[in-house]
Amino acid sequence: MKRNPRCVVIEYDEDGNQLETYTVDRNFMANMKSRALVMPWPIDEVGKLDDEFARKLGGTLLLLLATYQPALKQHISVTQATSTPAAD
Repeated sequence: MKRNPRCVVIEYDEDGNQLETYTVDRNFMANMKSRALVMPWPIDEVGKLDDEFARKLGGTLLLLLATYQPALKQHISVTQATSTPAAD
């Protein structure tokens, strides 16, 4: 049986002081995506989806959530990049 493509959503619930992740049908998200901040991470540019990439992606997502929900910021302790990589 073929499964429909899904999106993974991360949410910070202030009342429960918890992060929640869940999957949503990608077709359902299409309309919301047109009104959202989209941050592409092209696989060809990223390279391997390894531990370092997972750390960067996770840190970016947490900091992005905290931009919109400042109460989360006090719980985040990730090192932010101080400069952008030099172009080849």
